Amino acid sequence: MGNTVPAYGVAARRPLALLVLLVALAAGATLALWLLPLGLLAYAAIVFLLARDPDVLALAQRPARPRLSSQTFRAYLSAIERSQQEIGRSVAQASGPLGRLLVPIDNQTRELVAEAYVLCDKGQVIETYLAGSNQRALQDQINALDRQISATQDAYTRQQMQQTRQALIERQANARDLETFIGRIVAQLQNISANLDNVLAETVRLRTADAASADTATNQVAQRLSDLKADMDAFQQVLDTAITQTGAAPAG
Repeated sequence: MGNTVPAYGVAARRPLALLVLLVALAAGATLALWLLPLGLLAYAAIVFLLARDPDVLALAQRPARPRLSSQTFRAYLSAIERSQQEIGRSVAQASGPLGRLLVPIDNQTRELVAEAYVLCDKGQVIETYLAGSNQRALQDQINALDRQISATQDAYTRQQMQQTRQALIERQANARDLETFIGRIVAQLQNISANLDNVLAETVRLRTADAASADTATNQVAQRLSDLKADMDAFQQVLDTAITQTGAAPAG
C-alpha cells in the first residue's frame, strides 16, 4: 500500500480520470445536482484503480526530471521509455517463479532509462553550446589574426596576438570534440533502444519457457544489461570531463 500512495497524485491527473471529473462537474452543473457526488465517486474509483497500474506506479516513483527542450534528444528518450514501458507490462503479465525472475530485469531497464535521460540532458547541453558557437566567425577571426601577426613588427604585440590565436584554435578543437561527442551520445542512445527492444522480445519468449531455462536466460539478459550500464557510466564520466573543459556546462 505504501508504494501506491505517491501514485494517487499521478493517477488523479491522468486523462481518463480528468475526463470523468469533467463529466461529473458538467453533469452536476447542467443536469442535476445529485449527479455531482455520483460523478465524484466515479472519479475517486478511477483514481484508486489507476494508482495500481504499473505505468502509473513507475511514474510516481521516478525522480523529477526537467523537461528536455531538444526535439532530437526528446525523440530518442521517448522511444526508449516506450520500450521500457512495454517491458514492464510484459513482466507484469508473468506470474509465479518466472515473474520473480523477471522483476530484477524490469528494474535494470528502469535504471537504463534514467541513465538515458542523463545522456540526453548532457547531449542537449552540448547541442545548445554548439548552436551558439559560430565556427565560421571563429575561423574568420583566426584568419584576420594571421594577417595582423604577419604585418606586426612589434614583438610584444605579436606575442599577444599569437596567444589569442592559440586560444581561438583551442576553441575550434573543443567544438570539433563536442560534435564528436554528440555523435557518440546518439550512438549510445540507439544502442540502449536496441537492447531494450531485445529485452522485450526475451521477456515475451521467456514467458513460454520452463523455469530452468528461464533462470539461465534471465541471468544472461541481466548480465548484458549490467554491462551496458557500466559502459554508460564510463562514457558519462568522459562526457563530464569534456563538457567541463570546453566550457559547455551550464552556469550554476
